[in-house]
Amino acid sequence: MSNSSKFFTVNQVEGSYEIVLGTADFVSRPIIVMAQEEMTKYIDANKPNRLVINFKNVGHISSEFLSAMIRIKDHVKGNGGELKLSHLNETVLTPFKLTKLAGTHFLIYDTTPEAIDAF
Repeated sequence: MSNSSKFFTVNQVEGSYEIVLGTADFVSRPIIVMAQEEMTKYIDANKPNRLVINFKNVGHISSEFLSAMIRIKDHVKGNGGELKLSHLNETVLTPFKLTKLAGTHFLIYDTTPEAIDAF
């Protein structure tokens, strides 16, 4: 199964779902708000129990995007699912580390298969 939206595509991988973010940067408020709304709609419609968000196409994120990711994770959890992140470059990973979200609120993996194996 593969779905797509303006900001991401969805793939089914080994019984899990992967959202591959497609926008190079998530720094402007309108893009962040629209992407969060689309991901929330996808989560509500499909209720994935194992979801990986893949950042391989993302160059930069803002602190507002970190807040959006917390809301998305809470939404996944509220629908009975688990969320993991993959493919964060150093520029994207740094805000997660500085805010101490990496390893505590978010489990982050180098690749999607590693994230899936950790479920």
